[in-house]
Amino acid sequence: MRRLAAGRAAMAAKLTATAVLFGLLMAVRAPAAEFTGGYDGIGDAAAMELTLQQVGTRVVGRLTTPGGGVYAINGERAGVDTGDAQGALRLSGGTSDAAFFHIEERPLGLQFLFIPSSAGKPDMASSREFSFLKRGIRPAVPAQPESRFLAAPPPGARADITVFIDQFRHWNPRDTTRLYTSLDDRSRGLILLYDHATAELMWRICEAAPSEGSREAARLAEMLERQQTDCAAYLPLVEAARESGVFPEFLRRAQFQFEIVRATALCDRGETPAAKCADVSALGAPLILRWRRASSIMADMARSGGARPGGALAPTATDEAGTAVPERDPVRYMPLAAPRAQPEDAGVSDFEPDISTRAMPVQQPMRLPLARPGS
Repeated sequence: MRRLAAGRAAMAAKLTATAVLFGLLMAVRAPAAEFTGGYDGIGDAAAMELTLQQVGTRVVGRLTTPGGGVYAINGERAGVDTGDAQGALRLSGGTSDAAFFHIEERPLGLQFLFIPSSAGKPDMASSREFSFLKRGIRPAVPAQPESRFLAAPPPGARADITVFIDQFRHWNPRDTTRLYTSLDDRSRGLILLYDHATAELMWRICEAAPSEGSREAARLAEMLERQQTDCAAYLPLVEAARESGVFPEFLRRAQFQFEIVRATALCDRGETPAAKCADVSALGAPLILRWRRASSIMADMARSGGARPGGALAPTATDEAGTAVPERDPVRYMPLAAPRAQPEDAGVSDFEPDISTRAMPVQQPMRLPLARPGS
């Protein structure tokens, strides 16, 4: 019996070792992910786009640079088990290879080495490395020190629209998202009537990255559908706008619009005299008529700041089909008291008219409703 038990134990040990070894071999032989898909440049590669298609070990595609140059990609993967590929780049309309490339796979995208050609040979000394993020993948939001934020109403609580407007900038982005979702339909709809207010709120909710399938994600999806964009495309525009030097002016405009929303809510409750409510309506109506998409607002700020660090150009606005809108005269992000020139198709809503009037002459933040002259 002892000899039989020992034999069974030895057999079990051999089977366990075989299973472990087989698992290791399968892990080693697991094929690397295909390069097929779209990629957006980040960092020094901002405003660059990369489209790849892999067929077997062959890799083809297109690289678009900020200046509008388009390179055709023709390369080969070393093998299905490797995470790199290399080959040649040819400028659109060119007859010979203009450069070479080497791609390495990364967890969220890829690293692209651009190697200029010198007398038909790779000039490694002049090569440049660019990082690309796979389209549709949102990097994790770094944890923010909780001490930066004020305590928000606890989970399950509903925020009043006036409390939300007064405090959301001081809350953690996750709390802002949760409490925006708790607002009633009328309050959310009122905010979405104002473009700068929506642009700021959408930025903060995108940064919170609500879990897929949650109520917060559903509210964000409604906002993004109205704006005809997504967080992956919008957040880089916000970052470019924040580097432009005029972002404080954007926040001031957004706050002015939030104050109009706040005053409108108080008027709806009958807590404000009718005469002052008429003033609030007169202030809000032109802003609603000039509603613009958040992407267009951020792109205007990015252009007003010129080139981004590292030599990459700020992103440009796009039309409904996703095509870049050609640059005309630079659109400056002017103070509220100055008239603002706009391209004809700079993201104006297709369901609300655009009228060319002067912006509201407000010189400093103030609580609404404003006092009537002589009152």
